[in-house]
Amino acid sequence: MANASIRDYQDIIDCVKIYTEGGNVSGDAQRPAFMEGATINGGPIQTLFDTVDQLGPGESTAQIDVLDVVNDIAAVRVTMENFHGAGYVDFHVLRKTEQGWKIAAKVFTDK
Repeated sequence: MANASIRDYQDIIDCVKIYTEGGNVSGDAQRPAFMEGATINGGPIQTLFDTVDQLGPGESTAQIDVLDVVNDIAAVRVTMENFHGAGYVDFHVLRKTEQGWKIAAKVFTDK
C-alpha cells in the first residue's frame, strides 16, 4: 500500500457505492462510477447499464472490501445479495483520475 491515505480508501468506497446503490435505480445512476471506456467481463460497460435499465429498480445490498491500493490503482471486491433475486461477486479495478477514483474494469460471477 504505497502512498494510500485513509481518504483514498474512503473515496474508493464512495465510488463503488455509486455503482452498488445506482444498480437499484438505473444505469445512468451507476455511470459516474466508471471511467470512459470501462469494461465488464471484457466487454463494453454499456451492457451493464442496459441490463440495469431493463431490470428496473431493485433492493440489492452489497459488502465492499478494498483489497489493495498502490499509488493510483486499487482492487476492490463487491459481494452483492438480492440483485433481482440473485447474488454476485465482483472484482473491480479502479484508477485515480483528475476526477477522482473511477472503476476501469469489472468482472463478476454468480454467488
